[in-house]
Amino acid sequence: MDTGRRRIFGMPKPRLLEPKISKAEADRRKAVALAELRELELRQRRGELLEAAEVQKQWAAGLAALRDRLLALPDRLGAVLAGRGEGEVRAMLREALEEALRGVHADGC
Repeated sequence: MDTGRRRIFGMPKPRLLEPKISKAEADRRKAVALAELRELELRQRRGELLEAAEVQKQWAAGLAALRDRLLALPDRLGAVLAGRGEGEVRAMLREALEEALRGVHADGC
């Protein structure tokens, strides 16, 4: 758009660059940014930081394993629980759920 049209439509003049900063300020910002980058790289090498994609992959695998273990419970327990009292059913369900959770933990997910 040309400046005449900008005035008509009330649009502000575009800013192409930030206000100028001194060379000393630019150097300071660069030094800070490089120090922060080195700190992140060091923390990653120490194992303190993880890649987000890897964390998401591990969570997805863990949740899929948990889902599979929980969905297997009805087939595994249906016949066993039939005809049992409420207290016994609760205890058996709790044990089966805890076993499923321990299994996911033991799988390393």
